[in-house]
Amino acid sequence: MNKQVDVAQADLKNAKSELKSTQSKVDAKKKDLASLTGQVQKAKSAPKTLAAGRYEVGKDIPEGRYKATPVGEGSNFVTFDGEGVPDVNTILGVDGEASYTFMVYDGYTIQTEATVKLTPID
Repeated sequence: MNKQVDVAQADLKNAKSELKSTQSKVDAKKKDLASLTGQVQKAKSAPKTLAAGRYEVGKDIPEGRYKATPVGEGSNFVTFDGEGVPDVNTILGVDGEASYTFMVYDGYTIQTEATVKLTPID
């Protein structure tokens, strides 16, 4: 019986050692994940510059709230909802607004006739 207890205690000691090693690996992976999550959040919140053209929300840029600022003289700036209906239609720049804050969702389209900087707003 003592031999069985000794074997069980040895097995328990090995299991505890393995658990401690595994927990250390999990903790290291959690730190890696937190770092990567922070990098993704930082990347999402970095301003994006869009050249003249059409952009699909959810594909070209993430959905969210943005402040549009013209780069240069500016021009017409339009967003369309998922059904193609204009949601925002404004002039940015010299002949219009200095900036414009708006919301877009997956499936929306942004059309700009000149370069514009989009700054995410939380």
